[in-house]
Amino acid sequence: MTVVSIFGGSGFIGTELIHELEKKDYEIRLFTRKKIPHTLNTLSKTRFIQLRDDTKLSNELIGSDIIIDLVGILHEQKGITFDDVHSGRLKKLSKIAQKLNIKRFIHIGALGASVNAPSKYLQSKGKGEKHIKKQCSNLAWTIYKPSIVFGIDDKFVNLFHNIISFTPIIGLISPHSMFQPIWVKDLVDIIINGIDDKKTFQKTFNVAGPTSYSFMGLIKLISHHRNKKIIIVPLGKRLSYIIVTLMELLPIKIITRDNLKSMSIDSTVKVNDAYKFKSALMGLESYLEAKNK
Repeated sequence: MTVVSIFGGSGFIGTELIHELEKKDYEIRLFTRKKIPHTLNTLSKTRFIQLRDDTKLSNELIGSDIIIDLVGILHEQKGITFDDVHSGRLKKLSKIAQKLNIKRFIHIGALGASVNAPSKYLQSKGKGEKHIKKQCSNLAWTIYKPSIVFGIDDKFVNLFHNIISFTPIIGLISPHSMFQPIWVKDLVDIIINGIDDKKTFQKTFNVAGPTSYSFMGLIKLISHHRNKKIIIVPLGKRLSYIIVTLMELLPIKIITRDNLKSMSIDSTVKVNDAYKFKSALMGLESYLEAKNK
């Protein structure tokens, strides 16, 4: 049986991916530093490996045929930086993959990631991609770069869905930022369908949903399907920066100045590579309509 080792599998995208892989002929190893979510407790083909010591990682990966890396953070924390998670970690992991001759390496990056991007988040993601291409030059690597991903447990649409439910007015930072949301099930289908597809080897794909929206357009769409009338006050660049700076003082990080820098470039695609894998994609509006029925 083909052995798939997954990093970041306890998150939103990873949980959906593992449930789909369980239906197929794979043995799954889930590497995680987090507590295993209850949604994964009943899986029969998945072995959970708690990552407490990176020095043992190489031994734990012996026998793996495929690595799928989904790890990502949106906010830095004390002792945990974007470069640590997105760049340094991937440098180590890709070196191990090359050393062990793990034939397949699939990484989920981010649309707009580049070493020259405006934010530390996108820069670190770009550095990570470079490490994969350099260290895994003899392996069949693939990088998928999605826009924001939506679904039942996402942290974007659901966040604003909840905010809209208790406030009649929203002061909206960066209202003209553009996004092209992709449904988590479409992204997972793309990942799985590409595992054995040689046309995806050593290539990068920009994947997104069928429709692009401004940030304001997204909020209006969510409020419409929430059947809640709200007043949206668009904030300019200067005021957005001031508001976000103050929000960084909150005990729970919702948005940071680095996130704001990421939003300064469009998270949309000119050519949507998702259609190379699927003829039809679920749009956010159709998803919200079905969800609210």
